[in-house]
Formats: sequence, structure tokens, C-alpha cells
Amino acid sequence: MPVKLRCNRKHVFVDWSLVEAGYGVAWRGVPRPSFMPYGVKLVAFRPKLHPGPVLFAEHPWEDLFINAYATLFADETPGGRKFRLYYEAYSGYDRGDFSARLCYAESDDGLHWEKPSLGLIPFQGSTDNNLVFADDLTLGRGAHGAFVFKDPNGTPKERYKMVHCANDAEGQIVAGAVSPDGIHWRALEKPVLRHVSDTQTVVVWDKDAGMYRGYFRGWPRAMWPGRRTVDCATTPDFYTWPEPRACLITDANDTPDVDIYTNAYTRWPGAQDAHLMFPCFYRRATDLMETHLAVSRDGRLWQRPMRAPLIPAGAPDSEQIAGNMAACGLIEATPGEWTMLVGLRMQTHNETHYEPGFTWQGGLWRATIREDGFMAVEADAQGEFWTVPLTFEGNNLTVNAWTHFSGAVQVGLETPSGEPIPGRGLQDCDPLSGDVLWKSVSWQGESDLSGLGNTPLRLHFKLVRGRLHAFRFQK
Repeated sequence: MPVKLRCNRKHVFVDWSLVEAGYGVAWRGVPRPSFMPYGVKLVAFRPKLHPGPVLFAEHPWEDLFINAYATLFADETPGGRKFRLYYEAYSGYDRGDFSARLCYAESDDGLHWEKPSLGLIPFQGSTDNNLVFADDLTLGRGAHGAFVFKDPNGTPKERYKMVHCANDAEGQIVAGAVSPDGIHWRALEKPVLRHVSDTQTVVVWDKDAGMYRGYFRGWPRAMWPGRRTVDCATTPDFYTWPEPRACLITDANDTPDVDIYTNAYTRWPGAQDAHLMFPCFYRRATDLMETHLAVSRDGRLWQRPMRAPLIPAGAPDSEQIAGNMAACGLIEATPGEWTMLVGLRMQTHNETHYEPGFTWQGGLWRATIREDGFMAVEADAQGEFWTVPLTFEGNNLTVNAWTHFSGAVQVGLETPSGEPIPGRGLQDCDPLSGDVLWKSVSWQGESDLSGLGNTPLRLHFKLVRGRLHAFRFQK
């Protein structure tokens, strides 16, 4: 059964699932290797971390520190696109983590952030602040680990939803709140889920699956005893969840002192079937925390394409000598470039923010990468591969790729048995070179693929000193 690629949905290379495995030796009379990929590999890439925070402590309700637990997303509203940022701030630590207050910032460009005066929650006798969820409004639970998402499946009064850490008389819970506009919040009295909750839980509506998808702190007592993991669950009802199960754990290639502290899950923007995590790995031996990369095709089975940190701890004279932690969310602030936010750390996990003389107030820094740039199929010299048989919607093939000097990307269309489509074979393809961000593939100057959308075929890719990040069919 051919794989169907939907119009305007990207295929990205988090794994080899769409690449034909081929046969390298004769099989049932086949005289030569069949669709055998060669000269290519999957490679993961690091984002660029920019100097100087884009959001930092500057008000009395932030004067202890700003935590990395934050949510970033682009919101399409009747008035146009607006970037929203919800972040956790402390002005004291008398209730420990539950002293956290949730603050709100917004931006028109995703680069420069404003903290609007909302007039909602009093702080030291004044409502001239950007607090949206704190103190009495939280039912006394605090706002630690808050994550906010816009729910297209929710009612107008519950268009925006929040989950956060809390405790009740029976133990730890995932608490919730709802809002019609993302500003005015109503705390939910009943727990969203009774589960381990002392870090940032992530819940989103997955339109493709028709389900809410949740990622939670795991701290099992049986398997991996005492080590933190990531648990996941799905449900059609935000208010009713099954027991989450482990989906990302440390493995035999990790040292025994490593825990997975947070998940920082996000759907791969625009992809047909790809998911991302930027989990924080905590190394007990050194007390450092660093951001790693995990990828998945279905959101349940996760892989780590690079063993080293995606964003490593810094040098002794840097602002991240103790490591870093990724906030949740990716946005396209600049065309063709993705932005994520990262909290840098000058104190290690077991150092405290409130020790006398400690002045580090945290904040959020910007890290950027080209669109779809976290993964690619790469050929150091020359490589080729074929896809499994597929059908597609649309009449134009575009690619996101990059090549070195004298490098090129070419694509041919072939029948499932490997015969070139007349006029659209690899030998007919016009090479694409340099920085190729969603350029159309053409064959002797023609790019129209009308009439082929319902025809099972294979794509035959040839890379010379280049990287293929993604491809998609468009109208």
C-alpha cells in the first residue's frame, strides 16, 4: 500500500521510515542491487544560541529569578498574528517552587517582548503588572511548571488551557486552568490528572490524531527505580486521562547517574508526522543540566539522534557554566528560521536561588536554526536513495536543502519497479545548489506534476556534498 503524502505537509527525516531499505544482493533472479541507498546518513544539528537575554528580571515580582519553565507560541487572532510568552517568575521562596507566579509577555515580531500592564492580580498593593495566574487565583496552589496552549477543540470559554504542578491532601497532581482569551484564567478545582508533577507538564491538542497529547514527569519505583523519565498519554477528553506510560528513558549508552528532567515537547511545525522534544538531562555526578534532542514519528516511540547535548553547558566564564534548559515552543520569527527560548544556568541543580550573595536572576535567551534544520539526510561526497512507493496531493515538488560549493540536489520520479517517469527522471532534473529553502524541483525547466498525484511512484534523490532537510508537494 503506497504511503500518501498530503498537500502542503512536509516530510522531514527524523528516521528512515520513508526511505526504501533496498537489497544489496541478488534476490529471486534480480541481477543487481535493488533501490539500495548508499553514501547517505542521518545527521542532527545544533541551533545557534544568541548572546544576551530577550527577557530578563526587571520588576519586583521577578526580582528573585525567572525560571526556564515558559511557553512560547504564535497565536492567530482576528487582529492578526501575535506571539505569546508565558513565563514563571519568583519574588520570594517562602513556599518553595509553589511561590511561582505566571507572567505574560507578547511580541509582534517574536524578537522584542513587551510585558503589558494587565491590572488583574495585586502585587504589593498594585495591579500594575503582567501577572496572569498567581496567588489566590491559583486556589493557593501556585503556578509552578505552568504550560499554556490554545485549544481549537475547546469551547470559546475554554479556548486556552493550562496545566501546572500542584499538591493536594492525597499527593502530587497535574492541576489545570481555562481561559477564553489567554489572559483571564479560571482555575479548575478538580485535578486534570493524579500523577507525579514537579516539573513542566506539556499538553496539546493533536489535530491529526484527534486527541489531546500529554507528556509528564515520570519517576518510576519499579523499572529505572529513582530515575526521572518522560511519560506520555493521549485522550479525547482533556478532563479524563489514562495512566501515563514511559516513552523516553535513559538507556545503556548513558552513564548511570543521568536523569531526564523535563520534556519540552512540540509538534514538528508543518510536518505530516513528526514530533520533537528538547528534554533537559540532569547529570547527578556534576549537578549539571543540559538540553538534548529527541525525535519521533508517532509521538510514542522516541529516538535520540545525537548522544551529546543539543545545547551543552558553557565554559567557566560563561552564563551557562551550570547548563541550560529549553522552554516549550518553536516560532518562526524570521522567514525560514525557527526560534526557541532557553534558560541559562549559572547555578547547578542543587545550588539555590536564595542563598545570601547569590545574584543570578535567570531569564530567557534566544536560540535559532534554519527551518526544519534539526535533522537532515546528508551526503559528504555523493549519495543516493529511493523512497518507498507513495502517492501525493498537489502538482509541485519543493525541497528544503543546503549544499556545499559544487554540491547539488536532484530528484527523479520513478515507477514502483524503478522505471523513470518520462521527462521526470533523475537525468532530466535541473540541479539545485546552495541554500535551497522551499524551491521547486524542475525537469528541463518544467515543474508541473499534474496528473501524477494518484499514481504510485518513488522519488529518487541524488545528493552531492549536500543536506536534504525536508520535501513537500504543493499546489
